[in-house]
Amino acid sequence: MTPKKQKALVALLTQPTKEKAAAAAGITSKTLRGYLDDPEFQAEYKKAFAGLVEDATRKVQQTLDPAVAVLREIMEDSDENGQVRVSAARSVLEYGLKMTEQTDIITRLQELEAAVGGEHGQ
Repeated sequence: MTPKKQKALVALLTQPTKEKAAAAAGITSKTLRGYLDDPEFQAEYKKAFAGLVEDATRKVQQTLDPAVAVLREIMEDSDENGQVRVSAARSVLEYGLKMTEQTDIITRLQELEAAVGGEHGQ
């Protein structure tokens, strides 16, 4: 990839709009649209964006334990306002259920993929 395309790629990942990305990369919006039509550039952009999403997900995951600890502390604090405690408890329950459902879905998906892979491997 050319240095200009590399700069455009970084700009797309860091700027809020395509117009601002083009300006930050020192190219026109038309040139950026042309880059985005290029399958090689598209593939690199998707790969870089996926990396950003993965990094952000990892950062959010690292905050789960402290966040749950705070909610639990509020929930168990008998000196705290009752409505605040109920709200904290509700949050813990809602997020706990969602995470359990997602974990179950991922496990089932992995089992299905293994079963389908086993069928194709025979």
